[in-house]
Amino acid sequence: MRVAFVGPPQSGKSDLFYAVAAAGGSHVDVSRSDQPHLAVVKVPDERVLWLAGKYKPPKTTLAELEFVDLPGLDLSEQEGRERAKTHWPAMRQADMLAFVVRSFADPSVAPYRKRVDAQADLDELLTEMIFADLDQVTVRIDKLNAALKKPTGKKEEQVRELDMMERLKAALESDKPVSTAVASDAEGKLLRSFAFLSQKPAIAVVNCDESQAAGGGDEQMKPLPCIRLSAKIEREIADLPAADRPAFLADLGLAAPARDRLIRACYGRMKLVSFLTCGEDECRAWTIPSGADAVTAAAEIHSDIARGFIRAETVSFEDLKAGGDMKCAKAAGKIRLEGKTYVVRDGDVINFRFNV
Repeated sequence: MRVAFVGPPQSGKSDLFYAVAAAGGSHVDVSRSDQPHLAVVKVPDERVLWLAGKYKPPKTTLAELEFVDLPGLDLSEQEGRERAKTHWPAMRQADMLAFVVRSFADPSVAPYRKRVDAQADLDELLTEMIFADLDQVTVRIDKLNAALKKPTGKKEEQVRELDMMERLKAALESDKPVSTAVASDAEGKLLRSFAFLSQKPAIAVVNCDESQAAGGGDEQMKPLPCIRLSAKIEREIADLPAADRPAFLADLGLAAPARDRLIRACYGRMKLVSFLTCGEDECRAWTIPSGADAVTAAAEIHSDIARGFIRAETVSFEDLKAGGDMKCAKAAGKIRLEGKTYVVRDGDVINFRFNV
């Protein structure tokens, strides 16, 4: 799953990407602002680390996300708007968008549009996503109208799609995202192939002054959930030796790097959950969509486990930790045997029973 960082020039987007990439063990060169940067990042999960401390396996595996940092979108003039369109394909390939907007004041960094207004920048970016989707819908409507003039065995299907596209166009022209015009799950599945930008899960990241990093907290920034942080501080933390980070964070009044909170927020925003496996060989977090059943979870490990599924021996991480180990959790009656239709919960520790 991939998250795209999107924002105006001078928003601090690349500094934030640098810090996030460092969480995956990569120190990327972000000096080239005219090209995308890609990093694979570990999703912080104290539960997996606790299990690893118990079992001491040779391998510990956290869930992963991909992050891509796209060049800044300068929408203040026509040339910049045309250049921005070249990045739509990369944004459509992403599963989620993180809009990085600036609220910090720094006379040495020229502000976008000669203003420091995070909400105005976010509104402009969201409007541009609407315009991009409207262009795409209009092209599709033209193609469908042309196809309906020719004899074809798909006329009924094309008429239904045309009706849907007309509804999408009406919504977009009213400055509403594509998601507001989807009438059914079937339509939602059909639209996935178009990868509309205004249909993707999104979050706003407000890059604030260093003095506000500790007390700002997270909030709603119309119309998106928001995370407030200082990209400059996050980059400084990323460059510090691990042993020096706790003291640096304490001086700033921070419990942990905000990048960890951002990574976890993106994971949740994409409606992903982790189930856990543990043993002497490996402790691991596995990624599945929220609402997935036990067989789907089993298939994530191996198709043979799903094919020969018998039961999922399951305990919540909280119950396992409270008991101290599997033996105590079992004695307390906290381990359950679940069937194929069981909906796996975030933090379930599972041992699959199967036979092939």
